[in-house]
Amino acid sequence: MRNWLFHPLVFYPLAILFAAFVVLVSIKPQAWPRPPAPVAAQVQDGSLVFAGSGFNSPDTGPEEDIFVTRDFWGQAQSLRIAQKPGQPPPNAAAHGARILFAPEQAAMLANRPVSVEVTYNPLPVNAASSLAVSLEGEAPIQWVTQPSPPQPNTLRFELPAQAGVSALGLRAISNEPDQAYGLEITRVRVTPHP
Repeated sequence: MRNWLFHPLVFYPLAILFAAFVVLVSIKPQAWPRPPAPVAAQVQDGSLVFAGSGFNSPDTGPEEDIFVTRDFWGQAQSLRIAQKPGQPPPNAAAHGARILFAPEQAAMLANRPVSVEVTYNPLPVNAASSLAVSLEGEAPIQWVTQPSPPQPNTLRFELPAQAGVSALGLRAISNEPDQAYGLEITRVRVTPHP
């Protein structure tokens, strides 16, 4: 006795739909890059904390490569940044990878010095030797750089006050000009001071 499921008018359309579903899932549209957009951080004890979804839609300059790691459902997990080969040290014209602030949270940081804590994991191959951070706004960009040891760590940066704050800039730095060197950033905490 034949099963109705194996009738050609039923079986072949179902097989085509299943094949299309497999192809769609394999290209992971949920993990495709998003256009740059401001993100709202979690507010904890007066600090802005970016983790997970806080890395959902960063912006990047021509000197950096970025990649947002995502889970199967497309939720952001971490932000990987890497300096492109042969780039000069950060200067007032370089933006780097940027986390764009939501306007109401940017107002919390305007005209106030801030402390920035960046928690990172070094990449298994080609880990950057330093990390630079800047608070971007109306004045020229001022980068603060610290060495990044090749193990998971948290770096603390003290940044000067900035008017019209719009973004936090991040730059992975390496002294080697031959390849892209980077870091995986898992958490950023921005704390304004009076």
